[in-house]
Amino acid sequence: MCTEEPQRQTEEPMGKAAKGYLLFFLLVFCLVLSAAQTQCSLQQLVSGSPRFFSMLWEMFPPDRPFFLVAAMPLWETVRISFLGTFFGAVLGAVGTFLCNSFVNREVCVRVFLKGLNHLFRCIPVLVLALLCTFFFGLGSLAGIIAISLSTGAVLTRLGYEDSENADARPACALEAMGPGRLKAFAASIWKQVLPGYLNNVLYLLESNVRNASVLGFVGAGGIGLLLNEQMAWREYGRAGTILCLLFLLVLLTESVGESVRYRLVHASKGAQKRIAFFFFPLLLLLFCSVDRVAPAEMNFGAASAVFRGFVSPDTGMFFSLRPEDIPCLLWETFNIAFLGTVTATIAALFFSFFSSFRFFGKPALFLRAVLLGIRSVPVLIWGLVWIRVTGPGAFAGVLTLTLCSIGFLAKRFLIAIESIDLGPYRALRAAGVTFLPALRWGVFPQLKPHYVTAILYRMDINLREAAALGLVGAGGIGTPLFLAMNHYEWEQAGALLWGLILLVTVVGFVSEKYREGYRLKS
Repeated sequence: MCTEEPQRQTEEPMGKAAKGYLLFFLLVFCLVLSAAQTQCSLQQLVSGSPRFFSMLWEMFPPDRPFFLVAAMPLWETVRISFLGTFFGAVLGAVGTFLCNSFVNREVCVRVFLKGLNHLFRCIPVLVLALLCTFFFGLGSLAGIIAISLSTGAVLTRLGYEDSENADARPACALEAMGPGRLKAFAASIWKQVLPGYLNNVLYLLESNVRNASVLGFVGAGGIGLLLNEQMAWREYGRAGTILCLLFLLVLLTESVGESVRYRLVHASKGAQKRIAFFFFPLLLLLFCSVDRVAPAEMNFGAASAVFRGFVSPDTGMFFSLRPEDIPCLLWETFNIAFLGTVTATIAALFFSFFSSFRFFGKPALFLRAVLLGIRSVPVLIWGLVWIRVTGPGAFAGVLTLTLCSIGFLAKRFLIAIESIDLGPYRALRAAGVTFLPALRWGVFPQLKPHYVTAILYRMDINLREAAALGLVGAGGIGTPLFLAMNHYEWEQAGALLWGLILLVTVVGFVSEKYREGYRLKS
């Protein structure tokens, strides 16, 4: 017995090590396979990189007189993002109530509502905006509705998940006293969910500012139309002016969001109410300044055609292995998103530590500004820049998602780094352990759960971003999807949308199962 126990203890670490090596080689194999599928070429990247930097160099210094021309479209972008976020927050709150099992005890109704919400969540904002232009016409109204639907779908999903995990015992006690399920839910469960819900609203506002800046590419208002024109005319100085304005807007939005988020957590209830009342006049001003708050004439013919194409898609596209049909397009889209997410994760691990004030102090400010600059440029613009380097195709999509994901993941990693306990790290450093081993044993175990959540969430986003990149020819299922919609081939568009929804659903299901298993193991 005495000899078997140490042997068993040594076999367990060896088994873990073997499992770790197996996972590592499997990841490398998948990366090589994805690189081959997307035709990634290091030689092409190196030879084309001078064109990338020359294009960026032509954008600076920006065309200063053009600032006044871009000011009004930028204000329209602000209106779209703020109003879309506000209406989306209202939709998300209603959806949270209706999808919660305590409030709505009709299982069939809850399943239907959750399924409908999932459909809207899977469709990229740019695709929703293009559909809205067919229904409501060109302009900012289509953009507001698209962002409202997308934001509402995301907040409903997060809201009803949080409400199901909240403590329902106070609500049950209140219901037994007679005020009804809805009032009991609002007075107990919703109060538990509300701080996290508002935090998600502020985070989505920052994301919607970037989304609203490219809606003009499909005619849904905002500064995107002007930006698309300047890029098409190769007026890169003017495009640089617009990007500088977007950088300042994203910086202001993130700063205000962080300040409001801090005050909502630490301020008194009276201060929280004053913050809420401050936003109502602002939203009213934004709403009144919209050029058109109701469609002049809704296109019911287009709506019925889209609905018919969605409910009766071209099913033949699901069972063909031709490059232009759904299986091959979905495989390419998945590889673009997977390769972009993994390579960005490796880079973001490096950037997040070197941009942390807790480790490097004020010198980290420069790298933070660089990461903010990456995040402030819309994904479609990065796609247009990379296409100049690699040409149209999946490789441009991989490079675009890699760069955009670095900005997103580095920020999420940085938030996690700023919130952990550095006591173990400092103890290791005081004991003479060098920097990297101290990070490995004192910091990374605390960060791992946050990193896993952020990476899986970014993979989910990148699947939809890969589809949106098809608008500029960066590979994946998006290119034929936008072509089918623009040519009114709704049966093909419906099949492609169902394929995209299926892909996002499957990857989301696998991610959720992995996340649940990881939590149980932890």
